Amino acid sequence: MAQLQALRYKGGAQRVELTVSLVRMLYGYGYDREHIQPLLRLIEWMLRLPAQQEPAYLAAVERLEQERKMSYVMIAERRGIAKGLEQGQVKGQADLLLRQIQKRFGAVDAAVEQRIRTAGADDLEAWSLNILDATTLEDVFRG
Repeated sequence: MAQLQALRYKGGAQRVELTVSLVRMLYGYGYDREHIQPLLRLIEWMLRLPAQQEPAYLAAVERLEQERKMSYVMIAERRGIAKGLEQGQVKGQADLLLRQIQKRFGAVDAAVEQRIRTAGADDLEAWSLNILDATTLEDVFRG
């Protein structure tokens, strides 16, 4: 296709659009970057672009690659990503609360650590606020 288009369009202006459309087709066929690179070299060699049009071509190919990377994330993947982020935040909250408690009240036993590690985000947030006014460890877990 590249060779036929090179013979058909000898002018540079149309070659940018043509070259980009060929690259788009390659990505459309599901080839990954590793397989597309050698084909791109061949296409670029056959449809040699004027130097002033190379930046436009490179920008278009970069946009295609970005679109391809972010083209479609399945609903299950989005849910998995969101759940992973939430779990990471809860773990971070638990880690911080444990450090705050240890600094304020000293070492904690395994039962307190387990309670914090298995708590939800709402409890962790409440306890993290309670520690500001707590005079005892029990005060942290009230209300």
